[in-house]
Amino acid sequence: MADPRERAIEALEAAVPADLDVVDVEIAGGNKAPLLRVYLDHADPGQGPITLDELAGANAWVDAAVEEAGLFGGSFTLEVSSPGLARPLRRARDFERFIGDRATVRLAGFEGRRSFTGEILSVAGGTLTLSVDGERVDIPLEGIKKAQLQPTFDEL
Repeated sequence: MADPRERAIEALEAAVPADLDVVDVEIAGGNKAPLLRVYLDHADPGQGPITLDELAGANAWVDAAVEEAGLFGGSFTLEVSSPGLARPLRRARDFERFIGDRATVRLAGFEGRRSFTGEILSVAGGTLTLSVDGERVDIPLEGIKKAQLQPTFDEL
């Protein structure tokens, strides 16, 4: 059986409206009072950032999908949010969407360096390519434990 986070992602992706995207899911807390954080955004990047009204409207279908999947035996706390500036990246299409942006990638079960921050150059054949300190670094997608955009703030 998949871990609870993967089960939650699967249940939500089956229920998500076509115009929205399940960016990521976090589960925190213990079994007695778990906290489920669901990050949503528009599926089409051209639509701009998701609004508070859209997030509030998503609570009903998110709650229904979680209840139907039986993810938690009792009560839980639900937070539905936008992904924010440090947006999580978990799928190849997430990396493709942000080619040219900076990301921090942490690896699981990798000997040597475990964290890389650099510009996303490409994603192909299950491999992410970053430019890190002027060097090209190829990272297998299945070896990524966690990845997120690295916001940059231009001087005013």
